[in-house]
Amino acid sequence: MLLKLRELVGYAEGVAHIVGGIAMKKVVLAAALLATASVAASAADRNCYSPGDIEAEQALLFQTNLMVISSACRDTVYGEFRARNTAAILRYQNAMIDHFRRTGARNPKSAFDAWQTSLANEAARKQAVIPTGQFCQQSTEMLKLASTLDTKGFHDYAVTHAVDGAHPRCSK
Repeated sequence: MLLKLRELVGYAEGVAHIVGGIAMKKVVLAAALLATASVAASAADRNCYSPGDIEAEQALLFQTNLMVISSACRDTVYGEFRARNTAAILRYQNAMIDHFRRTGARNPKSAFDAWQTSLANEAARKQAVIPTGQFCQQSTEMLKLASTLDTKGFHDYAVTHAVDGAHPRCSK
């Protein structure tokens, strides 16, 4: 970015020399700085998270953790949760695929799949270091919660757990 700015300043000085005058140099320099700021802002927006992205991330993190817990504890809650919340889960998945599209992923669906797999792997790694019985005992509250969440409850959970400041926010 600094290199681009130096190039633009050099360009402004060259234009001012050719056209003549300090006023013209200032006009060209101001235009160059504005263009640089615009490029920087659009790059930042490509890496930002909308409130919907953050909600989707939290919802899918909950779903993924529930899947690992349900599997480790041989519980049916995950399947029941998924059946009750299929439409919401699909909306959240599509929201994250759109997020990866906006961030410039070459293949947004593959980027989403890799992201969700990394969430599951991380949850499984955490589970693996605790004896299964203890892990299941520690997970009873989440299993109880998941057994009660319908679409509205799932949405409310995701919104409540969206951590402000965890990701850069979109300016638009």
